[in-house]
Amino acid sequence: MFNIPQAARDWVRAAKPAVLRARVVARMIRHHPQLYFRYKKMGTHTGEHRLKDEAAFLSIHSRLVESGEGISGLRERYNLWMLARGAERLSGDLAEVGVYRGGSAMLLAEAKGTSRLHLFDTFEGMPQTDSVHDGRFSAGMFSDTGLEAVRARLAPWSKVDFHPGFFPDSAKDIDPTLQFKLTNIDVDIRSSTLACLAYFYPRTVRGGFLVIHDYNDCGVPGAKAAVDEFMRDKPEIVLQLWDTQALIVKA
Repeated sequence: MFNIPQAARDWVRAAKPAVLRARVVARMIRHHPQLYFRYKKMGTHTGEHRLKDEAAFLSIHSRLVESGEGISGLRERYNLWMLARGAERLSGDLAEVGVYRGGSAMLLAEAKGTSRLHLFDTFEGMPQTDSVHDGRFSAGMFSDTGLEAVRARLAPWSKVDFHPGFFPDSAKDIDPTLQFKLTNIDVDIRSSTLACLAYFYPRTVRGGFLVIHDYNDCGVPGAKAAVDEFMRDKPEIVLQLWDTQALIVKA
């Protein structure tokens, strides 16, 4: 029989099943990434030959898995990570609208290099929604967050600015000439998605990225409707990514 230390026994007994699973998976990511990718059925192409060497990404991803702070999955996080890294050569700042608990913001903060990151959220939950366009969402959802908690989570990174309030009113104090090279839009509902596109599209540098979360989520019809409506007369193509993301590269 194995001689399991008492501390390890206590750790297992104290954890709820979901928490225990998250802890085990997080440790697997940190210490045995190749095993983790096999567990995720990602095979050797992506997991063992690409992601296994992304130590900084895996460190953040493991923390999010263990804490449950992020909503997006592995592929969406890696998409965002690689786009942020790819944007390093461009001028401009990064932004995220729809921060929630700061999970994807941590990825952007780690990947952004010396650029500035702007974070927009009410930090009090979702605004008023439209039952016709916004599917399952309703006002006040995602209220289990807070500005100070997210600020503390992002404290290890410099050049991170917080803009609490309803967007786009929360952007009124920003220099109107400021340009952006990557914006992650994760606001779920049609009206907010349209507001984000109207603000950031003309402020995105050539070759810059607009990432829209939930574009391919059938339960979030407002996001896709807003993007398709806004981009109808624009020259760019909306590129669909796994799992629910879409990407616009500014022409």
